[in-house]
Amino acid sequence: MVKNGEYYMIQEMKQKGMSINQIAQALGRDRKTIRKWLKEGPPEGYHRTVTKPRKLDSYKDYICLRMNEGCLNAVVLFEEIREMGYRGGTTVLREFMQPLRPQVQAKATERFETPPGKQAQVDWGEVTVNWQGTKKKLHVFVMTLGYSRMIYVEFMENQKLETLMGCHLRAMQYFGGITETVLYDNMKTVVTGVDDRGEVIWNERFARFAHHHGFILKRCRPYRARTKGKVESGVKYVKKNFWPRVRVLASLAELNIQARYWMDTYANERIHGTTREKPVDRWLQEKLKKFNLVPFEEIDRHTRKVSNDCLVSYQANLYSVPHVFVGQAVEVQDERNGRIRIFLGNQQIAEHLKATGKHQVIRTKEHFEGIRTAGKTRVPQPTPRLVPNAAPEVLQRDLSDYEQFAEEAVGQ
Repeated sequence: MVKNGEYYMIQEMKQKGMSINQIAQALGRDRKTIRKWLKEGPPEGYHRTVTKPRKLDSYKDYICLRMNEGCLNAVVLFEEIREMGYRGGTTVLREFMQPLRPQVQAKATERFETPPGKQAQVDWGEVTVNWQGTKKKLHVFVMTLGYSRMIYVEFMENQKLETLMGCHLRAMQYFGGITETVLYDNMKTVVTGVDDRGEVIWNERFARFAHHHGFILKRCRPYRARTKGKVESGVKYVKKNFWPRVRVLASLAELNIQARYWMDTYANERIHGTTREKPVDRWLQEKLKKFNLVPFEEIDRHTRKVSNDCLVSYQANLYSVPHVFVGQAVEVQDERNGRIRIFLGNQQIAEHLKATGKHQVIRTKEHFEGIRTAGKTRVPQPTPRLVPNAAPEVLQRDLSDYEQFAEEAVGQ
């Protein structure tokens, strides 16, 4: 006999276009039984003798739909149907949901596949390293192309907005383009909240970044973690396959060089477990969109003045620039991936590996070439100018004049 609520689940699956075989497989039932229940209609257990319907009856279809989508939280569903007009309590809701939970949790779900060039997924992971004698967290940025499963990995100092945008830019450069949409979870740098209608409120600056480069922001549907499963699998894959290969951590920049080598020689060259093809082969079919080659101001630059010894100060360390820029105001851009770039306007004038400690001086030999030759040219000293009548004129008087002035003063 059909269980309480199960008939509604079957009806919902049928309306969504699932076949008898798919419904039977999802619910663990025989297909003949499913066909029989659909033919017979609602079970007698649902026909109540009372004429007054229960408060929950008109919301059962919606509840089954939401449970089928993966929402099994009675509190969440209670709040949703309350907004729809439900005036009953939570006990009857829980009783209705209870027998449906195991079936929803155990049902087979078809893997969500995207066509070429349609979607990429982004997520963060974390690893802990021994950084100069202390434990430090590094953040792992992962972008996965939905169709080909091509993966881009980069280890970063933090998950700030500027860092996230920089990672996107380098991922687009690595892939040679970007998909139509990019999927995220509720990371704070991307999603700032939800409005009264349940619509996503995107971070304004990041939304402008996405618009600038021509991709659409998408949020992972609540309670549907599987919709972002490809990139979550990618994060796990990085931790299980790449991270154990890291034996020596000389610097963050060196770590990212190792990650790039792993991507190029292994991760994107292997036979993928789901597609049974190499990601790099399927990548040729992605048909990615070209991103904007005009730079977006993705990172706040820090203004510094070049000292007389050709150095620029940033975070208690000094970095050299070519000597011709001494005395000028330049901008330091911290890529947060172990590299520092220095600009004069839109011109990059220097790039360095970021210092790992404090009070270090990072020099590039070429920046000082020619400085001695330039110093041999002496600036001619100015010739003194002859000023006529430089000393004030003094009126000379006879001594008898002063004696006369003295007598006059006494007489008064």
